[in-house]
Amino acid sequence: MRLALPVTLAALLLALAGCGDDTKTVTELKIPSTGTTVKAQTQRLSAIPPGNHGPHYFETPSHNIGCYIDSKSARCDIRERSWSPPPKPQYCVKVGVDWGQGLAVGAHRASFVCAGDTVLGGPGLLGYRHSAQRGTTLCVSRVAGITCRNTETAHGFFLSRASYRLF
Repeated sequence: MRLALPVTLAALLLALAGCGDDTKTVTELKIPSTGTTVKAQTQRLSAIPPGNHGPHYFETPSHNIGCYIDSKSARCDIRERSWSPPPKPQYCVKVGVDWGQGLAVGAHRASFVCAGDTVLGGPGLLGYRHSAQRGTTLCVSRVAGITCRNTETAHGFFLSRASYRLF
């Protein structure tokens, strides 16, 4: 009976060590009656697997963002947004295509796309806290939005209903 309380406390702390968002947690508990130290190390989001994984053509769970990814680039389009894109470039006007609904990243930069098509409606689903990678192109889905980047150059974009960012 004397060991039951410390063991229960240790189990509780180990369970709580897994709470949090995408962070590594180390919990240490010293059990007074035995002098034993218990350590737990957890990480909520598994490390991104190496190599190619995840779908090529997918939507996020909200179905508001759809993407296509290959070894050279990624493109994501959005159905509904509360932000405004920059002014439509003249070359998009000349060819008569849409502007402002999609972002893309390649080896050298991220940018808006002029497009007469869409990558919305893909057959795959990239769940929140999951990733898809082809070559050096990586996309990570989160509740807050999707981030795609080139892992060698660090160029990329973040896209959500509320905002976008090119980097």
